[in-house]
Amino acid sequence: MSSFKEGFDTFVRINGANLGASVGDNYVSDVNSSINNLLETLRDPPRNIQNIDIDQAKGFAAEWWHEGTFNIDAALKGNDVRANAPDNNGVVDIFLSDGGKAQIKYYKTGEASAKAQSQTRDGKTSYYSDQTRLIPADQIRDAEKWLERKIAEESSKRPELVQRYQDTLDNLRDRLESDGVESIPLDEETAKDLARAMREDGLDPADFGLTTEILIEFDHIMNQAFKAGLTAALISVALQVGPQVCGIICKLIKDGEVDIDEFKQLGFSALSGGSEGFIRGSVAAAITVSCKAGLLGTVLKAANPSIIGAVVAISMNCIQNSCLLAFGKINQHEYASRCAQDLFVTSFSISFGIAGAAITALTPATPIIGFMIGSLVGSVVGTFVHKGVYSCTMAFCVESGCTFFGIVDQNYEIPSDVLNSMGLDVFEYEKIELKHFTPDTSAIKKFKFDKFEPINIDIKYLRRGVIGVGIVGYI
Repeated sequence: MSSFKEGFDTFVRINGANLGASVGDNYVSDVNSSINNLLETLRDPPRNIQNIDIDQAKGFAAEWWHEGTFNIDAALKGNDVRANAPDNNGVVDIFLSDGGKAQIKYYKTGEASAKAQSQTRDGKTSYYSDQTRLIPADQIRDAEKWLERKIAEESSKRPELVQRYQDTLDNLRDRLESDGVESIPLDEETAKDLARAMREDGLDPADFGLTTEILIEFDHIMNQAFKAGLTAALISVALQVGPQVCGIICKLIKDGEVDIDEFKQLGFSALSGGSEGFIRGSVAAAITVSCKAGLLGTVLKAANPSIIGAVVAISMNCIQNSCLLAFGKINQHEYASRCAQDLFVTSFSISFGIAGAAITALTPATPIIGFMIGSLVGSVVGTFVHKGVYSCTMAFCVESGCTFFGIVDQNYEIPSDVLNSMGLDVFEYEKIELKHFTPDTSAIKKFKFDKFEPINIDIKYLRRGVIGVGIVGYI
């Protein structure tokens, strides 16, 4: 196998893990960005609430809370819908990117909040018609009872007013909801606490559950791992199959025919490349999200996604090589050689990839493209350098007899074929062959002329050299 092909194959294996790690890192970054946006709003609100009553301030705090936590949940679930709460004192408190609207009323009691949400323009039509009516989470049941009672009373007295209360009841909620995304419910007392914390500038995100350690759950990690695995699988298939497709096309142009066996091999490559890419990408994404979210400790929140991808790639390669060793497909020296090569080439791939991403960051191109290009170059260069280092190492072992702690096998036995060529009988202790009786046969003797040939002296010089992976012996 050529060094370029070995380097390219290594790049394909590493790329799946790197893509998964990159997807996981971007996911946590989006969640952190949404959390920071809410915290910035709460710490530096668009409206001054220092000089207003706490009961009025809690309403503004609830408005920003539902806007921010809705956007956080959208980031957690990978949804594009977003909420916006403009500071304009209009009829609508919160606008959704999908066309939804919401009005917030945080009064002292459920009855007061429901009554405020049922205000009308003309005494019949609700002032906040076609909007979600948000009230404190602890007032929902009382508000519903009050609205149900008003509907029953007005049904017999003033039927024309029933619609305003029914519309309020139908749209009454304790959270903002749209397309599976929802804000975090907020009760009246917690809304006051939030407003007080905003006034005192002592807002601790952990007190209100606004940290990735609390918000990112196992389901979120698995969903992102699955998405990252699919992305890595598609890219891995494209990289694995692309060169083969080009080869088939070139052969078709040259010979005018296509070998069916090549298409079979193409399908096998797509299957193996896709499955490996999915596993590597999903595992790397899950580990990256867990690290960056702080679920594995505060220290690992600063872990570099590229390093995580490299560790996953090396670990999975080691597992594959271990299975081959256990099944007898490779020996111990080949196992050590493969693991060493993976570690060596991966370090080059990651270094060149980071450099490529840094260079691409100065251009309009996406940094991940620069990382992939740099990683490919690094994998190929690393393979060539490893070949040179390996050759020098084995040459040193030939001359010095060094074993590098048992990695290189110094074999001082002369091979059997060399002994046979020297005219020496080789006795193998492991084999016992029984002699079979063969009856004598008589044949007519034929007269033959004697031929005289000069005696040739065949001299062979033994020297020590490389006779296998990690093995030095006589050749």
